[in-house]
Amino acid sequence: MPEDPQQTPLANFNSLHKTIGERYSFFEYKNIDWEQLGKQYRSMVYPDLSDRELFSLMDSLLYQLRDGHVNLISPFNLNRNWEWYLNSPDNYNEDIVERFYLGDNYQITGGFKYAILADSIAYIHYASFSSSFSGEQIDEVFKYLKDTKGLILDLRHNGGGSLNNTFRLAGRFATSKEVALIQDEKIGPGANEFGNSLQYSIQPQGNFRYHKPVVLLTNARCYSATNTFTALSKSLDNFTHVGDTTGGGGGIPADYELPNGWRYRFSVSRSFLPNGFNIENGLPPDTAFDLDPAVLAGGTDAYIDYAISILQ
Repeated sequence: MPEDPQQTPLANFNSLHKTIGERYSFFEYKNIDWEQLGKQYRSMVYPDLSDRELFSLMDSLLYQLRDGHVNLISPFNLNRNWEWYLNSPDNYNEDIVERFYLGDNYQITGGFKYAILADSIAYIHYASFSSSFSGEQIDEVFKYLKDTKGLILDLRHNGGGSLNNTFRLAGRFATSKEVALIQDEKIGPGANEFGNSLQYSIQPQGNFRYHKPVVLLTNARCYSATNTFTALSKSLDNFTHVGDTTGGGGGIPADYELPNGWRYRFSVSRSFLPNGFNIENGLPPDTAFDLDPAVLAGGTDAYIDYAISILQ
C-alpha cells in the first residue's frame, strides 16, 4: 500500500513550519526570517528520512527561534533550547545559602523557605511557581515576618510555573491596584497581526501584606512565570532588583500536534511592561553583578550580603 501522504516527512515538516509561521509571536522582535529558514531546511527533507533524522532536522530549525518555550515532543526525544541559562553563570548555590545563612533555623510553608536573618532582615526563597500555596499558608509566611525591617525575596533558580501564583504573590506587596503587564496574541499570519490585547493589574491581596523594602534576587535561570513576576515587581515601589538579568520567556505557549502524532508547542503571545518594554529576553536588575565562584564556595553569597546592606 502507498504511504499516507499526510504521514510523509515533507507533510510533517510543512505542517510544523506553516503553523508556527502563522502563530509564533516573536519573529519581528528577534529578527528571524522564518520563510527563508523554511526554504533552507525544507531542502534537506527527502522521502526516506527516518523519524530520528526528521526530528533532528526539526530540532535544528526550532533552535533558531531562541525560545525556551518551544518544544517538540516525540516518543524518543524532547527538543529544547536552554541557552537562556546555559551560557550564563549560575550565581547561586543552594547548599551555601542553607549552610552559611539559614542554618537549621528556618521555616518551610507552601513551597516557601524562609527565616529571619541577623539585624531583623527577612529572607524567603521560592524555588518554583509550580509550588501552589493556600491563602492560609502565605498568611503564615508574612505573619511570621511582619516585624522585620526588610525582606530579601530570592527567586534564583526558579524556572517558572503558574502565572496565577505570580499574581497571588505580587498582591502581597501591592499597596494599590496598578496596571503592571500588557499582553497580546498573534491572531493571523501577517507579521503584525496581533490582537486580544489585555491589561493585567496587581492589587493588594490577603490578610498579611509586606510593604517594607524588598530586595528581589534573580539569576539567568529565572524564566517564564518568574520572569513575569519580576516584570510585575517593576510596578512595586518598595522593590529593588539585584543580581543577573532574568532568563526571559515572555510568551505563553500553545500546544499543537503533527500528522505523525508528535506534539509541539511555541509562544503565541507577547508581554510588555506598561512603558512598552518587551520582556521576552528577560529583565535587567537595578544593580547587576556576578558572583565570584571561589568566594561563593567559601561561604559568602555577595547577592545576599549586598541585599542586607541595602536593608539595614
